[in-house]
Amino acid sequence: MSAAKGKKKGHEDVLARLLNQHVQKHGPLVHPTLGEQPGFFVDEGRFIPFRMVVLGRGEIAPFICHALLQWAWSGHGGRVTDAGDYVLDGTTLRVPDVAYVPRADARQLTEAQRWTRGGEPFAPTFVVEIDTLTGPHSKFDALDHKMQHEYFPHGVQLGWLIGPKNKIIAEL
Repeated sequence: MSAAKGKKKGHEDVLARLLNQHVQKHGPLVHPTLGEQPGFFVDEGRFIPFRMVVLGRGEIAPFICHALLQWAWSGHGGRVTDAGDYVLDGTTLRVPDVAYVPRADARQLTEAQRWTRGGEPFAPTFVVEIDTLTGPHSKFDALDHKMQHEYFPHGVQLGWLIGPKNKIIAEL
């Protein structure tokens, strides 16, 4: 979007249309973690994949978030987020399905950390990732890799990896 006029730049629509025509002709592009990307739109000059809603994830994440909030409100305190953005090392942005930051850690965050993607990077203490697909499209292994090699080295202490369709819960 052009800040001055509030309109899309003409070339953004052309580029998105050409990319989507390529995808229609040759099949979806495949992202190593997100899987098949069937279409794109342009936002602020970047190609953004259309998010395909998987209803199972949408049903499970709020339930876990609610249970964790009840636990926190029972006296343990802290902050619970649903699909919150965490900048782990200054360049890596991760969005766990559910995350928890203890009260003491949350109180030490700066305003920039609390309300923007600025400030020093930090990681939640507990994260939940939900594999919403089954069969050959399952992301379980990629999510396990993300837990082991991205979350834990940056300070996450506990992670749940959930495969609801196959009734799998892995505590890492």
